[in-house]
Amino acid sequence: AATGTADRLYADAMAALCTLDAAGGAAARALPPYGRDLLMREMELMPEWFLNAHLRMPPSAAERGMLDGLFAALAQCALAQPAVFVHRDYHSRNLLVCPDANPGILDFQDAVLGPVTYDLASLLKDCYIAWPRPRVRAWALGYRERMLAQGFALNATESEFMRWFDLTGLQRHIKVLGIFARLYYRDGKPQYLKDLPRVLAYAREAAADYAETAPFAEFIARRIEPEFAAAQER
Repeated sequence: AATGTADRLYADAMAALCTLDAAGGAAARALPPYGRDLLMREMELMPEWFLNAHLRMPPSAAERGMLDGLFAALAQCALAQPAVFVHRDYHSRNLLVCPDANPGILDFQDAVLGPVTYDLASLLKDCYIAWPRPRVRAWALGYRERMLAQGFALNATESEFMRWFDLTGLQRHIKVLGIFARLYYRDGKPQYLKDLPRVLAYAREAAADYAETAPFAEFIARRIEPEFAAAQER
């Protein structure tokens, strides 16, 4: 999409998301909570399907300990945020361009009550299309301003909001590494493998930005990336 078109479509997508988050409180409270067990279960898909099945690289005891600490920190970050309606798969492939009331939103069946930055990270760190980091940051902070303007009690500075956004995105991308590998090995759907490099890049980039997740970025660089190309070609 041309720059202007992309800005317009993403502005509409964020406006719709803001409406869900700021005005959907009553409906959201009727949804199942995006609790610690579900967050952890999702991340466990990564060692099972991405490390073991795809890379054929079971983690060592020390690496498993690092992953346990990482997963606990990411779950804690998600649970610390204000809870809102979370679509859970809010991205380009589930949004329809409409002449008015844009966008149309598909695929609500996995909705939960969960972290305020989750759907924003799904949209702006889309597994199927990547935008430049400065643009993503500007969009994300614009969303924060929109939520505050609507009277939503975020209780987060810009840097705290970006930490929520990045680490919630990291939780999602860890899950997606596992899901995309599982779609191939269990379900016979190879087309998702071509999106793994983008998802892995998101994970490494986000993890490298924060002290508590930096060991995972180092693990990706040292252990995963040397095995990744061969796994993709098998």
